[in-house]
Amino acid sequence: MTNKFFIFFFLLKFILLEIKNQFYLLFNKFKFYKNHNLLNYFGHKFLHRKLLFKNKDIDKFLKKNIQITKQEKPKNFKKNKILVELLLPHHSEPMIMNCLIAKDLQKLCESQIVALINKDDLLTKKIAESFGIKNFIYLNKNNFLKNIYYFILALKLVDYNDIEKKIIKLKFSGYEVGKAALENYLRWHNNDLNMKDKFLLFLFLSRSILTVNDAKSIFKENYKFFVMGELQFIPNKLLFHCSLKSKTAVYCNFGTSIIDFIGRLYKNYKDRNSVQLKFSKKFSNLLIKIFKNKSLISIIKKKGGISNIGKEIVWSNTQNIKTIKFQSKNKFYKYFHFDKNKKTVLILPHAMSDNLFNNEWNVFDTAYDWYYQTIKKISQIDNVNWLIKPHPYEYKFPGVTARDIFEKIKKNKTNVEFIDEGLHVDKIYKFIDLVITGNGSAGYQYTALGIPTITTSDTKYSNFNFTLAPRNQNEYFSLLKKIDEIPKPSKAMIKKAQIYWLTNLNILYNSHNLLPKIKQHGFFKKELFFKKISQVKIVRYKKNSFSEDLLIQMKNKNRHSINSLFYKKNSKKYNFKLNDI
Repeated sequence: MTNKFFIFFFLLKFILLEIKNQFYLLFNKFKFYKNHNLLNYFGHKFLHRKLLFKNKDIDKFLKKNIQITKQEKPKNFKKNKILVELLLPHHSEPMIMNCLIAKDLQKLCESQIVALINKDDLLTKKIAESFGIKNFIYLNKNNFLKNIYYFILALKLVDYNDIEKKIIKLKFSGYEVGKAALENYLRWHNNDLNMKDKFLLFLFLSRSILTVNDAKSIFKENYKFFVMGELQFIPNKLLFHCSLKSKTAVYCNFGTSIIDFIGRLYKNYKDRNSVQLKFSKKFSNLLIKIFKNKSLISIIKKKGGISNIGKEIVWSNTQNIKTIKFQSKNKFYKYFHFDKNKKTVLILPHAMSDNLFNNEWNVFDTAYDWYYQTIKKISQIDNVNWLIKPHPYEYKFPGVTARDIFEKIKKNKTNVEFIDEGLHVDKIYKFIDLVITGNGSAGYQYTALGIPTITTSDTKYSNFNFTLAPRNQNEYFSLLKKIDEIPKPSKAMIKKAQIYWLTNLNILYNSHNLLPKIKQHGFFKKELFFKKISQVKIVRYKKNSFSEDLLIQMKNKNRHSINSLFYKKNSKKYNFKLNDI
């Protein structure tokens, strides 16, 4: 079949998909009307009456927040504006946090706030309005003719036969549309080890191109800041890149109410792939100075860091997980049928579809490539035991898993074992000699316990320099060949890893007094959230911890926010004016 046939077939398939989406939109509108008082809704839409939601806690929160906003002194705003991203309609907590950050920045620079919002997202719009936001830019992802036009553009950008091979390098108007498209594809549709769905690659490529053109139009306006939450996926990834290219600083918040928050400020386009939680060299060195002479491992134990290794308790559902305990190393070796005279290397693959292109450098294109090549290589190395432990949160993502890849390429090797997904080995660090990860938390956890760790990409802890970090595949595979000769980390490396671990246990993070602490990662508990937040005494600036952190950050021109109590405790002895953005 010719290339022209596939283009015609894909275009026809796309048009049918768009028609289906239009029916889906109609269904959602009926669903919307079902959840609202229709007389009240149409009275609001056409007669400008107050909108009431069926959930009375939403109305209660909005009313309280509007009252706080009315107490603010009116100001003459400067020409520069603040743009705030509110594009997550199904989860109100990060949208409220983005509004709170925008209000904090407004207080500092006296700029008008403009909200970027999905068309027809009425709840998020009302939340924004309760913060005094009056100006909106609407993203409309459902323009039938416009979507067809950009799909045709995507079909013209790369040949059908080349898209799998070339997509990761594809650019449009200087933007990495191919990476954005591949990131979306791998997140939601990576189900076949042997072949990618080319139609879906073109579909996401078209959405990437559309986002670039929308973003270029948006950032013709002069914005001082762009406040964001998520930096991955379409449209956020390309909005983020376009903002930086247009010289608009991006303030990005990381965290949730349950684990607290830390903010990062981006100013340079060259930092677009920098890990969000990667501290600068200046800040890394400052933390090393502060904690250099302090005993840290006991503090880490008290905070539950060591006991939670491998559990990822914030992100994973720990139900139906069996914990197995070994009384000795010999029993551990016997359970996995390992040779007790060999060292044991723990390989920790990532969830294959998460955090794919959020680093400045990577030995491999994706987590899948790294893991696939690693499994192939270790099948040829017999002088150590290899133990593979899948990511505890992997089951939450669709598509290819670590076991899928292992089963495809494994050989009958007695020195290679895969830990069952439903099994947690208690205190596994007592039984292993070395760890390999791409860029995960294992890099600092195991090094802090004196176990050497290999990482294969830029990480959030790279500027602490405590892992073995090969910069190309030749270096990496050479390390694997002599893996039984790798020595333990030095005392200095262990100390630096402990310092990073401690900072990652939230001593630099802070809470926001408005947001109730509810564990809801992956699923928004809407009714509980609005019930709790409607009962909170709304404190926007005074006695608000995160707002104080942000003020200190902006005053010192720092890349990251710093817990204000930690800052006050150490600022007399150490200089926190880092100017490291």
